[in-house]
Amino acid sequence: MFRVLKHARIPMFSNRKSNHIFTIWQHIVLVTIRQYEGKSYRMFADWLLEAYYLRSFLRLSRIPHFTTLQKFTDRIKNSLLEKIISSFIVISGTKHIFVGVDSTGFKITHASQYYTERTRYRRKYAKLSIGADVLLQQIICTIKIR
Repeated sequence: MFRVLKHARIPMFSNRKSNHIFTIWQHIVLVTIRQYEGKSYRMFADWLLEAYYLRSFLRLSRIPHFTTLQKFTDRIKNSLLEKIISSFIVISGTKHIFVGVDSTGFKITHASQYYTERTRYRRKYAKLSIGADVLLQQIICTIKIR
């Protein structure tokens, strides 16, 4: 993952005046591992207490609060994700890509179905479209969030 981030020329910090507690690279790796493990943000923060070797490898001076990772995923830009995905494709060295396109919708709010019907609250959705290689590498080539 660090090789991909270096190849994509992702900066360590988003702003020179930001607090330099955690780097963008550390955030991206932690969010990736959280997604791979299938844990919630709270459970992942608790899991990091026990993952000593991961913390030493990432050079974490302290364990991030679960809201730190949530806020990072909210503020990460699509262009940054596209740079990371394109670096995966370049590093993997695929010459022929057979693309399949699929899309799905996600609820933006955490309101229950009962509450939305009761208050006549307008349901808000985000649409995610993904283009992925379907034969050889089976990696995601592009994403679009609307």
